[in-house]
Amino acid sequence: MNPITGRVLAIPAASVTNSGASSSRALHVELTSQQRRLRHLRSIAARNIVNKNGSPLLDTYFTLHLCIRDRISRDFYKSEVIRDSLNPTWRSLDFGMLPDLLDTSVSCFVVRIWGGQEEQYQLLIEWKVNLDGLRYTGQQIRSRNPNEIIFGLNDGYYAADFDHKDQSERKKNSLLQVDQSSVRNSYSVFSLLRLHTAQRAIKQTQVTVQKIGKEIEEKLRTTATCTERKKERECMQLRIAVLRSELQRQRKALGREIDLRQKERSQLQKKEEAFSAQHESLKEEKESLTKLQKECTAKREQFLKSNAQLTFRCRQLLSELSYIYPIDVANQSDYVICGVKLPNSEDFQAKDDGSVAVALGYTSHLVLMISCFLQVPLRYPVIHKGSRSSIKDTITDRLTEKEREFPLYPRGERFHFEYGVYLLNKNIAQLRYQHGLTTPDLQQTLPNLKNFLEHGLLVRCDRHHVSSSIPGADKVSACCVCRLGYRLHLPRQLPRQRPEEKGELRGR
Repeated sequence: MNPITGRVLAIPAASVTNSGASSSRALHVELTSQQRRLRHLRSIAARNIVNKNGSPLLDTYFTLHLCIRDRISRDFYKSEVIRDSLNPTWRSLDFGMLPDLLDTSVSCFVVRIWGGQEEQYQLLIEWKVNLDGLRYTGQQIRSRNPNEIIFGLNDGYYAADFDHKDQSERKKNSLLQVDQSSVRNSYSVFSLLRLHTAQRAIKQTQVTVQKIGKEIEEKLRTTATCTERKKERECMQLRIAVLRSELQRQRKALGREIDLRQKERSQLQKKEEAFSAQHESLKEEKESLTKLQKECTAKREQFLKSNAQLTFRCRQLLSELSYIYPIDVANQSDYVICGVKLPNSEDFQAKDDGSVAVALGYTSHLVLMISCFLQVPLRYPVIHKGSRSSIKDTITDRLTEKEREFPLYPRGERFHFEYGVYLLNKNIAQLRYQHGLTTPDLQQTLPNLKNFLEHGLLVRCDRHHVSSSIPGADKVSACCVCRLGYRLHLPRQLPRQRPEEKGELRGR
């Protein structure tokens, strides 16, 4: 073999870079016909980032953009954020995250590096990159220039050529250059003989090792029985020692358990005596409770009986009250009480003041007696004086004590009389509300009162029916009677004034 001396071999459009290695093996061959595309890009790193704000460290990330002539498109890839670094190395590009329609055959694109702190980022570096114009730097990242971007491709790392040489001219005149100091002779006959001798010695050593291993295995096989018995003996001795120590421990634990059992037995005897005493006490209390239950049952029966009697009597009184003050309908539209016509409150003008005062006296007395029988205090107290009855407003704060009484008969100012009738209508609405009835129109005095007696109290309001209820009401089930008793006797919370009623009161 003829040794190769340091010569220059002319190889068109090819160059070899050895990066100072002692071996003549080519680590990178750059061919003129070689094309670098976006799909060949594997990673991106930045070195020596200059921070204009003066901060020692920055949070950085990069974006990739396609460029069509002078127009830069929207980013098609965004990397992760590297915290607190001026020399970031981002992880390998994940082509699965790229858009499906992206053209990866391009060699020209734009790289933008963004930096900042606390989620406030600004553009630090913007490069328009042509992969064919990059310079190969080696298998490791090397950088000496500020704001330099390193591109990792399949065969190594590339960076921009800051020397600004004409790459096309250099590729045309490139030659395969070999360092003369790295050229050496190939293997000779003597070196091959030495290599053969070493291989034969290794083979002999391996045969000797295998032979000795077989002898050791045979010896171990012959002494295996004795060794197994010694092993079993040592295991039994160890087991006996462990069992003895466990026996001592269990004996001590048993002694503690016996002492604890004696203490618990004495405590149980004391608890048994206490439970016996409590049992006797509970037995006596049970007998007393049985007696009290019997008395309670008797009193409950007496209460139900008295309540039923009271309910029946209240219904009788309400029926008699409706007989005393019957409310009839005359001419299909006019309501009269005891034969005296009482128009609605908006129709008092041009009416006989005397008959209106008499009708209001009857109505106020009827409302007062119903509230007494139902045990429902009226919100506005009624002062019954026949045709000179009046009513008091104890709620309005602006009134003095002398101004709180309003007449229920026409006298002096018409406003006081109309306001008194309004308060009387409010009392009727209160009673209706107590029995679940609404009052859409307060001005209909007798219709509201008649409707309340017939539908709320189940009482007829004319003298033609002397019975205490409307036809069919005597056959009402016991459930209805109990419900009526509940309405009559159980206290209820007074209903609150509705907002529209408050507005009407203030307007008056």
